[in-house]
Amino acid sequence: MADQVEIQLGHLCNNRCVFCVSGQRTARGQAGVAEIEPLLASIRAAHASGRTTITLLGGEPTLQPVFMDVLRECGRLGFSEVVIFTNGAKTAREGFVDEILALGVPVSFRLSIQGATEESHERTTKKPGSFDRLVRTMQHLHARGVPVTVNACIVDSNYEDLAAFPALLEPFGVRQLHLDLMRPADAGDRSEEELASHMPRFSTLVPAMRAMVLGFAPGFDVNLGNLPYCVAPDLAGVIHHDGEQTATIAIDGDDLPSAPWDKYEVKRQDKVKPESCARCVFSPRCSGVFDRYASAYGTSELVPIDRAQLDAIDPDRRLHRELGLDVDLETIVPQLARPLARLRAHGPFGALRLVSTSVDGLRAELTLAGDAGERAIFFLDMRVGAPKKSGYRVLHGEGSLALRDGLRTLIEALSRRALPVVREAPPT
Repeated sequence: MADQVEIQLGHLCNNRCVFCVSGQRTARGQAGVAEIEPLLASIRAAHASGRTTITLLGGEPTLQPVFMDVLRECGRLGFSEVVIFTNGAKTAREGFVDEILALGVPVSFRLSIQGATEESHERTTKKPGSFDRLVRTMQHLHARGVPVTVNACIVDSNYEDLAAFPALLEPFGVRQLHLDLMRPADAGDRSEEELASHMPRFSTLVPAMRAMVLGFAPGFDVNLGNLPYCVAPDLAGVIHHDGEQTATIAIDGDDLPSAPWDKYEVKRQDKVKPESCARCVFSPRCSGVFDRYASAYGTSELVPIDRAQLDAIDPDRRLHRELGLDVDLETIVPQLARPLARLRAHGPFGALRLVSTSVDGLRAELTLAGDAGERAIFFLDMRVGAPKKSGYRVLHGEGSLALRDGLRTLIEALSRRALPVVREAPPT
């Protein structure tokens, strides 16, 4: 089970971001003030189930009258970290930041900066003065040593200024920048034409992303969410699809908290991958493109990356190891090469990803890992007289849903040319 939970305190928001439903609902008078008791009940249940980190989302969570009460309850329950995801609406006021810190709750801040310059940010938020509030927020938090990360949704109105992010963020000690692509399903009630007008084509977007990444000091944590690896293979080291296993509690149509749901499982549901993607070395970790992007622009930009291209961009072989390609299938016996190639093409396996592959003669072992610490070894053994031709042993996460689903998915992929799969006892 994930130890992270995020809870939306409501859709109420002072920005009108072109990619987000919350501002649209607020403008239409459809975003209500949150009721305290349903929120507290959801937070208490999340903590009782073992969640240790919580993120408070909006809309804009600090606009909710119950915000400070929610924060106090998170502190009382003993969450190890409370992340405040804010657009700076109120934290630009130094006194408000101090009110939050005076509670003694272990907080960090995730700032919603929707453009690296004032012009691009406010073109995207449709809110004059919103950029200055975020700059003042960073000044206050940096002066107090509060951890800060930044999130941006990349759309047509802000991508051209991406190279300005290093100069904006590094002076304030920001620890991470996460850029994500616009998810049409989260954008509210918009026509297909409007959605397409906000989504830059990958081929147009990548040069700006590349310039930004190169502008950061070595070691800065920048990551690009949901960008197909094949459109920028040289940036593969900072591209991410999905993330750490997270439970989301959203606001339903009745303005009440939903039951928790798996954040990344839901966010994969409106994505597609052409059949040709199966030939790409990045296929196991790439979840494809949003279906409405494909409807607007097609998928001709998606060209599979082969091993030779990977070798050229990954001389230290870090990506090879992460993709489970540290073993060259052409150098091992066909009895192992065929099933290993099939498994590589079908990963990741639910919430489990292939971490490494080791081969000793006619036996191969695949190390699998999940975001909540689940680990297992899956083996293929083609030695003459071997009592078990394939099987697994659990190293950590016994009984977790992610582990069970992942192993089942792997076995189903393997069983297309069926080998008997058995549970192997861990070594004593």
